[in-house]
Amino acid sequence: MKRNIRANITSNIVLILAVILWGFSMFMVFEDNYATNPVYDLSDIPLDQVNGDIFQNWMDVNLGGSKIGYTMQSFGNTPLGYTLKDYSLVKIPLGGVVREVYLDSYAILNVDYSLKNFTFGMVSGDYTTDVYGEVRNGKLTVKVMSQNNESVVSFEADNGVYLPAVVPLMAKAKGFPIGKFFLPTFDPFSLVTNELEVNIDTLEEVATGFGMQKAYRLSLVFSGVSSLMWVDKIGRVIREEETGGMEMVAVSREKALDMPYIDNIDMDLLDDLAVSCEGRIPDPRNLNYLKVLIGGIKPEFFNLNDDFQTVISTDPLIIEIHPDRIRSSELNDKAAYLKSETFVQAEDARIVDAASEIISGLSGKESIADGISSWVYKNIEKDYAISLPSAVDVLKVRKGDCNEHTALYTALARASGIPTKICIGIVYKDGLFYYHAWPAVYLDGWRPVDPTFGQDLADATHIKILEGGFERQADLLRVVGKMSVTVLETSETAEHQL
Repeated sequence: MKRNIRANITSNIVLILAVILWGFSMFMVFEDNYATNPVYDLSDIPLDQVNGDIFQNWMDVNLGGSKIGYTMQSFGNTPLGYTLKDYSLVKIPLGGVVREVYLDSYAILNVDYSLKNFTFGMVSGDYTTDVYGEVRNGKLTVKVMSQNNESVVSFEADNGVYLPAVVPLMAKAKGFPIGKFFLPTFDPFSLVTNELEVNIDTLEEVATGFGMQKAYRLSLVFSGVSSLMWVDKIGRVIREEETGGMEMVAVSREKALDMPYIDNIDMDLLDDLAVSCEGRIPDPRNLNYLKVLIGGIKPEFFNLNDDFQTVISTDPLIIEIHPDRIRSSELNDKAAYLKSETFVQAEDARIVDAASEIISGLSGKESIADGISSWVYKNIEKDYAISLPSAVDVLKVRKGDCNEHTALYTALARASGIPTKICIGIVYKDGLFYYHAWPAVYLDGWRPVDPTFGQDLADATHIKILEGGFERQADLLRVVGKMSVTVLETSETAEHQL
């Protein structure tokens, strides 16, 4: 029974693992400050000569000291430009089962390592996603394709676009100058463009599968999240580390491909990344009010105030969650919460037709919102999914965790004329808070709903940290491994006034 309940908890941090393995080739190590070294912009420095190096690099992926996968990256020089290929297989222990994730990518780069075009694919269980991108005339055009949907988005790219995986090659081309440089970067998983900050440190010895090797230590910061890698003299990443026990280590091809049988692995990513909680909540699914002290989070980076949640103080950070007493509010831009998005296809004919059938005979927005929640809860099988949660795919596959439930609910509700947004945060279960996603609907005020748990009104253990599309889940990396919750007050009755 516990496994079935835990299948309701999100695997969104595992989605971020997929981002790390493909694009960043790095893991989370947050550092608040850097030394005052010189600042360079390597993207503006012409390279002295074409890079003639060709290599293939294999790495073990380890979690908690146990191997869970491998990744291979190759670099070459062709008449079309530099080529960068990557393939990864990861077996992720998740909720008592092991999920296999396959990722592959192929990118063609200009002589300055800026992006010409790329393809990226991910296969996991019932879900497959392919992303194609091309830079032309100062624009990056990206096509996202799943089993049942295709969408196109574009981004400004006047200064070019650089994949994070080229950072070691660029650092090598310039002789590893100690200090910082910055690159305009695109993440093909979350579909986010931002500036990548790189800090190059001195040469040091580091342990690899080939023994101790000398390498340059590089720290990278993207969207406020930092990571760490060691790069050898020809631009290969030979080690990456994460303080929570995750690492990637350069090994031989034979060792990398020698995958152990992973069954009852002595770890679980959900539990390893869960948020500690001081104080217990005996009946969380019926809780109407919760007051908590939250540590390890900087309020200015997150969306903590809402009609169902109030920040009482910021230092220390104390929050009240009160879904039984929703504030009235004015929604100035309803269109933003009714429109289609890349993974929430509210205007797709299949979503519109399904919504029309689900709400047939219902009247009033509250009744419609509740009817959609009930339908999603009853018709979507509760199972962990490692995917880009596309609403039309969920409608077809009918399986997934909270990401899939939330994507489909949001699309159906918007198609029914109800402004709906996605909330990303944590929820209480068995003494811990787990990362989770759920929708909120606007009914003269934002009301949280949880179709994954079958709740027309989400219980008060749902603590919202962020809101917006699923691309914002990457922002959770700012707090993973740092956040803690202390329960100050709880109530199962509507006795707390706003």
